[in-house]
Amino acid sequence: MTLVEKIAFEAGTLQPQTQQQVLDFVAFLKQKEQQALEADMDAIIAENLPAWKELAK
Repeated sequence: MTLVEKIAFEAGTLQPQTQQQVLDFVAFLKQKEQQALEADMDAIIAENLPAWKELAK
């Protein structure tokens, strides 16, 4: 059984209200991951901005 299958199985054994909380938590984790990715991208852009401006000349 894969991890995804285990999560689905365990979530499926919960009451509907608790299943919604699990789904909400997954959405929170995805948002947190997206924000971390965006922060990393912003840092890369900031670090390389002078070089990119030079190349754009």
